[in-house]
Amino acid sequence: MDFTKTKTDLSQLIGDKKVILKNDGTMDEALFNSYGTDRTKVYPPNYQVLVFPENTEDVANIVTYAYKNEIAIVPSGGRTGYAGGAVAKNGEIVISLSKMNQVVDFDPFLGTLHVQAGMITKNLHKEAEERGFYFPVDFAATGSSHIGGNIATNAGGVRVVHYGLVRDWVLGLTVVNGKGEVYRFNGEILKNNTGYDLKHLFIGSEGTLGIITEAVVKLTKPPKDIRVIFLAVPEYKNILEIFRETHNFDLPLLAFEFLTDYCLDKVKEHLGVPDPFQSPSKYYVLMEFEVGGETDEEKLYSILESITEKELITDGSIAQNSRQNETFWKYREGISESLSLAYTVHKNDISLPLRNMEAFLDEMTALLTNKYQGFHIALFGHIGDGNLHLNIVKPKDLSDAEFFSRCKQVDPEMFTLIQKFKGSISAEHGIGLLKKDYLSFSRSESEIDTMRAIKLAFDPKGILNPGKVL
Repeated sequence: MDFTKTKTDLSQLIGDKKVILKNDGTMDEALFNSYGTDRTKVYPPNYQVLVFPENTEDVANIVTYAYKNEIAIVPSGGRTGYAGGAVAKNGEIVISLSKMNQVVDFDPFLGTLHVQAGMITKNLHKEAEERGFYFPVDFAATGSSHIGGNIATNAGGVRVVHYGLVRDWVLGLTVVNGKGEVYRFNGEILKNNTGYDLKHLFIGSEGTLGIITEAVVKLTKPPKDIRVIFLAVPEYKNILEIFRETHNFDLPLLAFEFLTDYCLDKVKEHLGVPDPFQSPSKYYVLMEFEVGGETDEEKLYSILESITEKELITDGSIAQNSRQNETFWKYREGISESLSLAYTVHKNDISLPLRNMEAFLDEMTALLTNKYQGFHIALFGHIGDGNLHLNIVKPKDLSDAEFFSRCKQVDPEMFTLIQKFKGSISAEHGIGLLKKDYLSFSRSESEIDTMRAIKLAFDPKGILNPGKVL
């Protein structure tokens, strides 16, 4: 491919300053490469052309050009994914949506915010709060992820147990398909019973059906007040008992998270935070509640008293103010960063029915102990919605290539166990490049055939994020 010609052609379509060719002196090479990858370390980026559209028209022009010239495209958001979904490894054009970060409209009556897809999730939170509303989808990467990427992966996060997935908060989308055609799925009304609701096909499609350029998200009222309880738990089975116990109290549970002692040690090491309790424990639980007054405060202490009397915990503490809330959350939200920045990690993001969780973990622990002798396992997740993050940490004396090779050998056995216990091989990180060979563990052959047919309908030349998912 003549990349210089591609740059010239695209510059004529959307403007010269929006198109960058690798090593043309415009951008540092390391920064350039970063737009063609995500947080995975398996596939190095390999591409030459990077574009920065500023609106839907720009994206449509780029995709139309790519369609006519049969050039593959990789959409790039905040690149916070862990499945290789944003990796450009075969000379694709990378479309960064980072300059598409504006508020398009706000409806105070319906309670919606219309934004461009490149808006950082944390900024969307601020835009909602400034207008007296609340956008509840939240997770550790909100400071760098884009709302378009959240939607493209159907992100979940830490409050799914109460608020649901991002899918539940999307009313409208603007999408550019694989031919450069623009779809505008109306988000200004709640009721629209006019046939197939096609927008849901693009939510969770990882950029393989179309590029999301704008979104209308539903907002809600802010929580009255938030309080966090942090617990030291001696056995995993106690965690599920604690979760059951929360249902005995009329208090809105916003989040229910857990982590192991290994994860806590890495967070303390990376962030320099102190031990939460005097004595260490094997497991830790973080619960977040909405409280509305003195009666709710009493319920918080009743929960702590109840699980203490039943000997489900060895220690526990209720945050007394917002600063303590933040401190407790650091122990949980600092895990991914602490692991990713200091270590090479093979990540598995899985989900199980809660009733099968303990039996699954017993068999999974035996498998990992046998197959990963000498490896560290970092286990944490969103117990409230059955989502486990199971991370294998590379030993220092092992090369990356050998490490990933060994992990790939064990994955099918792990996914077989997940299938046995009626779970999913990907709860919220998506399929991307890393899990596409294992899609059959969670999807039937007929489902996969139907997905291929849908892909062909929206992207007939297969230029959108090729090699991902299917």
